[in-house]
Amino acid sequence: MVVGSPNGFATAWHNTGLFWVETLRAVGRHPLVVLGCAAVPAAERAYLLLETKPIPRWRLTLLEAILTLWRILLCVGLVWVAVAPDRWRLLQLSFSGNAEAQLALQRIGANLGNHLHAVLWELAIFAVTFLLLNYLLVVASRGLARRGALREARHRKAFVSVLRNLVLAPLALIYLVELLQLRVY
Repeated sequence: MVVGSPNGFATAWHNTGLFWVETLRAVGRHPLVVLGCAAVPAAERAYLLLETKPIPRWRLTLLEAILTLWRILLCVGLVWVAVAPDRWRLLQLSFSGNAEAQLALQRIGANLGNHLHAVLWELAIFAVTFLLLNYLLVVASRGLARRGALREARHRKAFVSVLRNLVLAPLALIYLVELLQLRVY
């Protein structure tokens, strides 16, 4: 962390750079896990958006249940990807028993409370960054539409949805895990 103003924008900006470096390292260490975890929600959304026939209610409910279970797997998988092996051992030790888990959660809460101003700035930077990334995906789909690759609106919508599920969702989750890791250790 930046010394001097532990709760200011400068600290949040510095930490954001660290979060991005660690996020990209995590993706670089396990790109197939990240892609595999994100592929099912992306494919399911594309299917729902591109399907022209009405989908029966029971089938839609089943798809949503499968997607919910897969998103749980996505969270577990991406937390595993984001946490380096040495930190994973520390995390296991911190949360191995009831008393240890309570103490670890208290330390996280105290750290977040002590640095709330910086955490709020970090979350604001996170939100703006991912809104800009989302906007870039929409602009890319519009560019492809102008070139004739995505003529129909539902194809553009499906393309953006797939990219959000393949790129934004995993990056956002790993980034948030990195943000919390800074507060734990």
